[in-house]
Amino acid sequence: MAKKKQNPNLPQETLARARRELYGTSTPLVAPREDAESAPAPAPRPAAPRPATGPVDLHAQYAYVIRDLRNMGILAAVFIGVLVILSLIV
Repeated sequence: MAKKKQNPNLPQETLARARRELYGTSTPLVAPREDAESAPAPAPRPAAPRPATGPVDLHAQYAYVIRDLRNMGILAAVFIGVLVILSLIV
């Protein structure tokens, strides 16, 4: 059985850029292909303004978690009580 080649499925420009970043060189190691069209680089998107963040009231924001934990505790206590009663009966 022939050995399978492990060629990456990437364009040569992408490989060249990755090699430049990996080895820290500023010159391209592989010349770009001539048949590739040189499209202008897209303009950078302006940064979205960040909302002003102040102190966060976690108790008010996560009040449903406390309520759910309390309900699960009550439910667990009821089930344990039922199991204790059943163990005494059976």
